Amino acid sequence: MFRRFSWVLLVSAAAQLLHAQVAPPFVSMGDSITEAVQSADASLRTQPYSYVNLIAQQMGVSFPLPLIASGPTSAIFSVRGRSRINPALPASNLGVSGANVNSILNQQAGQPVDDETDLVLEPRTGSQMQIAQSLRSPFTICWIGNGDVLSAVLAWNNLNATQMTSVAQFTADYAQIISDLTSWPTKAVVGTIPDVSEIGFVFTPQDLVTFLGSDYGLPPGSLTTLPTMLLIKLGLLDPSILQNPSYVLDPSEVATIQQRIDTFNQIIKTDAAAAGIAVADIGGAFQQIQQNPPVFNGVALTRRFNGGLLSLDGVHPSNIGHGLIANYFIQAANQAFGMTIPQLSQAQLNQIANADPFIDWNGNLVVRGRPLAGLLETLGPVLGISGDLNDKPGAARAAVKGIDKAAGQAFMQQYLALKGLPATTPWGPEDAIKAMQELFQFWPH
Repeated sequence: MFRRFSWVLLVSAAAQLLHAQVAPPFVSMGDSITEAVQSADASLRTQPYSYVNLIAQQMGVSFPLPLIASGPTSAIFSVRGRSRINPALPASNLGVSGANVNSILNQQAGQPVDDETDLVLEPRTGSQMQIAQSLRSPFTICWIGNGDVLSAVLAWNNLNATQMTSVAQFTADYAQIISDLTSWPTKAVVGTIPDVSEIGFVFTPQDLVTFLGSDYGLPPGSLTTLPTMLLIKLGLLDPSILQNPSYVLDPSEVATIQQRIDTFNQIIKTDAAAAGIAVADIGGAFQQIQQNPPVFNGVALTRRFNGGLLSLDGVHPSNIGHGLIANYFIQAANQAFGMTIPQLSQAQLNQIANADPFIDWNGNLVVRGRPLAGLLETLGPVLGISGDLNDKPGAARAAVKGIDKAAGQAFMQQYLALKGLPATTPWGPEDAIKAMQELFQFWPH
């Protein structure tokens, strides 16, 4: 009897030891920012720069990434031409592009690999949260909620501020997220949502003047978007498109978006505080950055398009943007839990900035970019937004503004060629709109 009891204890102890050995030291959940989308694609060329990978490096812990092989015509909304480098490797970064507060709980990965969730989470099955609960990591970051408001600006040719998650749905799902994060012993950090009406994808009248030389009658307080600006700049759509309400957010719609973000952020802060979960106030931090931009090599970085803090799609952070975000999460974890994760030093941030392909050092509104890292990067030079390979600090150059119909013709011809169609294929404005939809569709809805 005693021998049998001892055997049971030994097996139990071995099982506990095995569990302790396989539990990763750090697991992250989230959306496209956590997955490390840049310029509308996530791949091994973008994923190492993610804020969560930077945090893991500062912690000095193992943090396997779901590295993805991609190509010159790839984009985040499709798994066509994109595959895991090592599909058998269980990654610690569970963030999936397109995730919102509902899908992080309920959208399950499975086989075959049909979508981004399957691709990122393989070989595991289940939702991000289900996998995280099974791993029981002692440190967890869960930054979710951006996808619940971003659709209101990403629906760039159907702008009406109706695409956001309802307050009732967000309230219920976020409460479940917080409950699940307390279901195992973990130091958990969540993040707030930045104002998506102020990202580079969104253009004010002054932004249009900066890139086009005119605001073309866009009223003060109203906003349009990067794809619309490009269609006008390339002469593919007449500037009168700015009189079409589907391409413009009016001041009341902008206010609706901002109010929804404020409501969601209050829910995040209240629910997290009640559960003893730390909050990295990314929304508040980016407001401060807006007022007091960080300066590297004499260049002030902003969230405006090609302003340095965002990648070529105007939505997802640049390398230095991820570096700054990493420090906000580290600071929140250290303050809440007495952790001693070293923040990225100024020297480290300088090094990241100096190599960042998304900083316009010479002020000509064109960045170096990351050539051929996905469809948008491949077409960036003909769009006139990237490909400045001589972009270096201190080498000021004048920006080229105005409408360039020849560039528009070249863009459509190159786009058609990448689609396997002859350059002589007939096309019209609707085809140009569809091309922009493909370039700037960050996930299927």
